[in-house]
Amino acid sequence: MANQTPNQIEQLHKALKLTQRLRSNVTQVFQKLSDGFEDVEKKDKYLLNDLHKTLSSVNTDLSDLEAGSSTLGPLTAASNSTNSTLICVDPIIDKTSTYTQLIHTYKWTDKMKEQASYASNLLKENQFKRTPIQSGTFTKRLRRSQPACCYPQSNVDVLLNSLIHQYRDTMHISVVRPLGSSAVVMIVLGKTLKALLVLRGMVIEWVKVKGYTEDFHGEDGKVDIWSSSRYQVFQKITQHVTAATLHYYAPEMPDIAIKSLIIWLQSYSTLFSTPCQKCGQFLQNGLPPTWRDLRTKKAYHERCKLMEK
Repeated sequence: MANQTPNQIEQLHKALKLTQRLRSNVTQVFQKLSDGFEDVEKKDKYLLNDLHKTLSSVNTDLSDLEAGSSTLGPLTAASNSTNSTLICVDPIIDKTSTYTQLIHTYKWTDKMKEQASYASNLLKENQFKRTPIQSGTFTKRLRRSQPACCYPQSNVDVLLNSLIHQYRDTMHISVVRPLGSSAVVMIVLGKTLKALLVLRGMVIEWVKVKGYTEDFHGEDGKVDIWSSSRYQVFQKITQHVTAATLHYYAPEMPDIAIKSLIIWLQSYSTLFSTPCQKCGQFLQNGLPPTWRDLRTKKAYHERCKLMEK
């Protein structure tokens, strides 16, 4: 309003006064109507005359306001901005937070636009491609490595025979193929536990661990790969060995993944004779340290390992 001329300011004040007077007269009209009319003849005529005068005043004020407002031009501050800036002059601004929310949204959008421009510049500088080799340099398609699940049976047999020969003094490894090409590897680790690995090619697809006194054969003599151990300690170890298969999984070198798992599984030979490296206790909640570190092969209780992380 500081940029307005004195004449414009005077006209604006006059229009505001006319608006206030119009609102006052309109309020009187509704007040008289709400009071109602009595059946007395004199009072009835008096109220009708009074209402007529009030309505005439409203009509006069409305005509004066229309005539005065026609001479007012747009505000200088609002002429160069959007209509959202006029929300701040709302008389009920204390009851609504529309203006504050609009300001917050504008700042958030402006900040997001700025961050997006930064990200766009970084992406332009670093072009992501599936291969750094430029197109057109090679006419032949690159040869892909063979999937680990598609290795021929002869290669799998060579690997398993080498493991049987290498660990014949510490564990007993036997191989059966009840369903054709898929190999089922049964491992007996001393007098501690028995493990069953189901291979598809050179990929370990299923793991089960049971106690030394338990068996992996059903009543019909067939290999049972589904039933779990009746002991909680070996159920926990089954979960840990399953997690280890995912850790050692290497699609480019599947034979190394199987060998690494066998070496790690060998650390369970001292399952009941090694204390926890964290708390130094042999038992926790009635269970020995069932977890073996994937790198150091040190023994931990499951809870102690989680607390160490």
